[in-house]
Amino acid sequence: MSQLAAVCVLLAFAVTSRAQTKRPDANQPVAAQVMSELRAAGEARGQLLKEQQQWALERDKLELLKSTVIRETQRHRKAAAQARQAETELRRRLEQHKIAHQRLKAVEGVVDALCERLEKALAALADKSLPGLVPPDRAAGITEPGRRLAAGVDRLRQIRRRAKQAAVEVVSGSLEKQTIAVKMLRAGGVAAWWVSLDGKQTGTATVRDGQMILALATRLEDTQAIQNAFAIAEGRGTPNWSLLPLQTKATRE
Repeated sequence: MSQLAAVCVLLAFAVTSRAQTKRPDANQPVAAQVMSELRAAGEARGQLLKEQQQWALERDKLELLKSTVIRETQRHRKAAAQARQAETELRRRLEQHKIAHQRLKAVEGVVDALCERLEKALAALADKSLPGLVPPDRAAGITEPGRRLAAGVDRLRQIRRRAKQAAVEVVSGSLEKQTIAVKMLRAGGVAAWWVSLDGKQTGTATVRDGQMILALATRLEDTQAIQNAFAIAEGRGTPNWSLLPLQTKATRE
């Protein structure tokens, strides 16, 4: 019985407390309470709508960002594929250039060897040729094979041209073991005659062991023929036939 009475007392206390909670404030009118509740509900609905709008905006931003990321990813993948293709092509071309470079080096080695032989041959020819026939090597400092070969070929052209021409040059030679300066008339690379700078002595000229050897003309007709040939070559005389000695007696000795 005592337990039942305690339960009844607790239930009565709970009902009384709920009734007191639901009963409006005696100091606040009912209409004001209703308006307050409506305002709170409106504010809650406004806040909810605002949050929904913000969420929709963020969702749209995320969707736009996602599509942008996908599009950029595709673009970069395409660019990467093109870059790999370009790299493959460049590697192929690089290998071709390496092969071509190796071939060029081999050809340059052959050209260098040919230039070396040509220059030595021209130097040997100059030692045993009349002065002025072989032009000096003005490209001795050139190391590029192509230019070096072109310089050698140009010297050959000049030699060929000079071998067909007559020219008068001032040279030095040995006359009776004395070195003197004379004017030399060279007929290509075949023969040469000389006259002293004062015009009194004449003779023939030959090259021996790289040295110009002068032989004195002893006959009057040889001296006159040589002087006449110099006058014609230098434009001081009328062109005419002149029989020149090929070798003087001093040369033959």
